Amino acid sequence: MKLTILPNWCKWLSLALLISSFRVDYNNLIDAFLRGYDSQAMLMANTETIPVRKSSDNSGTYPLPDLLILLSVVVYILSKDKRDDEFINSIRAQALLAAFLVTSITMMFIYAFNGRLDGSYLILIQLLSYVIIFKFMKIRADIVGVID
Repeated sequence: MKLTILPNWCKWLSLALLISSFRVDYNNLIDAFLRGYDSQAMLMANTETIPVRKSSDNSGTYPLPDLLILLSVVVYILSKDKRDDEFINSIRAQALLAAFLVTSITMMFIYAFNGRLDGSYLILIQLLSYVIIFKFMKIRADIVGVID
């Protein structure tokens, strides 16, 4: 069973989408780096609440940077590797199962302590855990010598 759809060069496209998502949200990113600690300290000192940027507004739409990040991760996952054989496909299937388990455990912790989770963050946790687990499994197979 083939789990890839896009050619190998689409990994570079996903990197470009990821960089463009940070570029679109550049001002909020700079504010988070410069005033992140100060706003948290001000929140502790005062009883006033600080407006937090939500990932969705009242209309149910998501901002462009969040969508670009999700799109870049999906494009990266669906791209081929240089060596795409049966063993890589079995690693993909194992990583998909492990990512599902990691996401399920993460959801349990979030619901236990917070109770709320946005849908886009749930998908992002699922996709990023898949990418990380797949890369670690592939590196481990390279070290052991299973992959040429």
